[in-house]
Amino acid sequence: MFSQYDSVLKLHLDSVKEKKVCKKKSWVSLLSNRTQNDLIKALATFTRTEIRKEMEEAKIYSILVDETTDVSHCEQVSFVVRYVSEMDVKEHFLQVCNVSTTTGEEMEKTVLDLLQMNDLQIENMRGQGYDGAANMSGQYKGLQTRILQHNAKALYVHCYAHCLNLVLVESAKSSLHFITFFNLVEKLYVFFAASSKRHTAFVKCQQDLHPGERVIQLQKLSDTRWACREKALKALNKVMDAVVKVLTDLTVQEPPDTAAGDARMYLNAINFEFLLCLAIATPVFDVTALASDALQNQGIDLSTAYSVVGGVMDTLSNLRTEEQFSKLFKNATEKAEASGISIPTVPPGQKRQRKVPAKYKHSSTAATESHSFKSVEEYYRVKMYYPFLDVLSQELHRRFKGDGKTQSFKVLSALHSLTKASNWVGKDVMGPDSTEAIHTLCEFYGGEEEKLKTELRVFHASLTGILTTLRDNSGHDIFPALEEMMRIYATIPVSTATVERSFS
Repeated sequence: MFSQYDSVLKLHLDSVKEKKVCKKKSWVSLLSNRTQNDLIKALATFTRTEIRKEMEEAKIYSILVDETTDVSHCEQVSFVVRYVSEMDVKEHFLQVCNVSTTTGEEMEKTVLDLLQMNDLQIENMRGQGYDGAANMSGQYKGLQTRILQHNAKALYVHCYAHCLNLVLVESAKSSLHFITFFNLVEKLYVFFAASSKRHTAFVKCQQDLHPGERVIQLQKLSDTRWACREKALKALNKVMDAVVKVLTDLTVQEPPDTAAGDARMYLNAINFEFLLCLAIATPVFDVTALASDALQNQGIDLSTAYSVVGGVMDTLSNLRTEEQFSKLFKNATEKAEASGISIPTVPPGQKRQRKVPAKYKHSSTAATESHSFKSVEEYYRVKMYYPFLDVLSQELHRRFKGDGKTQSFKVLSALHSLTKASNWVGKDVMGPDSTEAIHTLCEFYGGEEEKLKTELRVFHASLTGILTTLRDNSGHDIFPALEEMMRIYATIPVSTATVERSFS
């Protein structure tokens, strides 16, 4: 195949055939381990050379690093670079290497060796992208701190997709309701997946209840990618009636099935509260799954990432209303009625209300009574729904916006402000936030404040629009200061999805 595209190689193969070097065969396969390794090395060298050429033109770059243990129990580190070439964001895998340990000190040595091996100057680094492990993100001995000691401009960004994952983990711990809920979802998957007999009964039940429709399989809850739990929740939501029926059949089957005890336990656990948790969590995880996919896009920039996270926050804010909860409560009620599950008439742990005599209405007893919930719907809205959404919103704000005090956050916020037209267009006098952003950037990266202000007033669009326009209209000559800032902004990493995929 190679000889079809390389005349020199074709000539060599033809000469080998003519000399009959291979006595048993008249053709050369090039499939020996030595030949394959030589070809792989040659391709790798060529690819790295082309990447380095682009990086020399880009001048600045960021690194993405991740470590994992392979099947032979060896620690491996994968190395990816991110840069802007012809105003297009690019992320390329460079290489993977073995390490003895993964301490911050060892990771620093490994990264510095990789930079030297690939002729990359650490002074040109503008960003670091890692996960949140202590050896990578630690503020005292972590890799990001050690790299900052070599170059203070190499800002560390905790992988946005990983941050979103941690937000969902915290939300699942917001109350005992959701802790119990997710545990049961996982147990139901294991219960049906562990037995071919139960799985067959589950499939047949779906076919009987929903003839002509596609059979849906229960999904395992991912321990690492919580955003992917949306698929498991959607699947369970669609086949809940079949799950309840199969569990019910197992409890009354004669002779008794060996799994009848577990089936009864799960059947008792699938109560109205479980169905309500399912109704609440499904749309929330649906939104976060879309955001997670967007944040793992290879070409995503920080401007788009801010917009994605902002969209999730707005959606959660819109969901936090009595009207939205009433819809979810009604949905859970309908599912409970269809599955024969009882619906509570009084809030859990609360006795049925008694009428307070008129003479006691103003006493302390009456005051205590006034704090009780008027309905089951109100109880779950206040005790379960609002806390779940509040934890999500608070964690999103904490992990993506921070307290605004760190140098990294100040610089990233200042860069992001350049992409907001409202900060620069149609204003005779810049506000204090805009002036502070200009000052922060020029002080951190170097540059003339007045020059950057002038360029921003003349030209403004979204980050993608800026990059495209600068590329198509020789922007370096017209807006040199703005182009430099946009290159830096686009170079700073958003997620470590590319480096994680390199292990796959």
